[in-house]
Amino acid sequence: MRISAVETHEGRSVSDRLFLILDTVAEQRGAVGLTRLSTLTGIAKPTVHRLAGELVRHGFLFQDDDGGYSLGLHLFELGQRVPASRRLRDVALPLMSDLLEATHEIVQLGVLHGTEIVYVEKLTGLHSIRAPSVVGSRLPAYRTALGKAILAFSNSDLVEPVLQAPMPAATTATITSPEQFLRELEAVRQRGFAYDRGEGDAGIVCVAAPIVDPLGIAFAAMSVTGPAQRLSVQQVGMAVRTAALSISRTLSTGLGPPRRRP
Repeated sequence: MRISAVETHEGRSVSDRLFLILDTVAEQRGAVGLTRLSTLTGIAKPTVHRLAGELVRHGFLFQDDDGGYSLGLHLFELGQRVPASRRLRDVALPLMSDLLEATHEIVQLGVLHGTEIVYVEKLTGLHSIRAPSVVGSRLPAYRTALGKAILAFSNSDLVEPVLQAPMPAATTATITSPEQFLRELEAVRQRGFAYDRGEGDAGIVCVAAPIVDPLGIAFAAMSVTGPAQRLSVQQVGMAVRTAALSISRTLSTGLGPPRRRP
């Protein structure tokens, strides 16, 4: 809800005043000058000058040569990311449900954030094992199949921070060497899907495939997780890879989410 500009700014938090300035600039048809912005918001001119300067510095506002303020490009960039993440989930969910129905194991969707995997969706069945991941949680990318799947099809600027960060062992199977991890990424590229056999949790296997853009660069991955004794890496790997390719094509062509089979 927009903060009323007729209220005095005294006692408001800095964030309240920042949002009021952004809202006020957004409502104007063109650029708005400092004096006018101070009048519209009810915030003292020196305070507006300071806070608007911070917003300009971070790209949320743009200041032209005449000193007028308008919305900055960073707001546009952020706005573009939200629909993209929602669309990813919308397109992926039907195929995740198909994988859950076929495998009866945990199906997850994740994206890379720095050196970690962020879980953005998770489906479980009646017979699925308990796993530590929940939607919104993070795990180190180097010891997850999701992380390997994304990094194997990413540019080096995303891979290098992972290689330079510590790689402590979670189990005796965890890859802890950058050189070994690079060899693992090459193997992932060759077969088209990644897996970890107890690298994060002993006795648990996870198989993942990348979701890629038209240039073949990964921006997400989907996985199936289950106990080692009943999950076939090769069979599940091909199924996950096929589903991930379908999601990639749908997102690349701009079509709607794939229809579920009757």
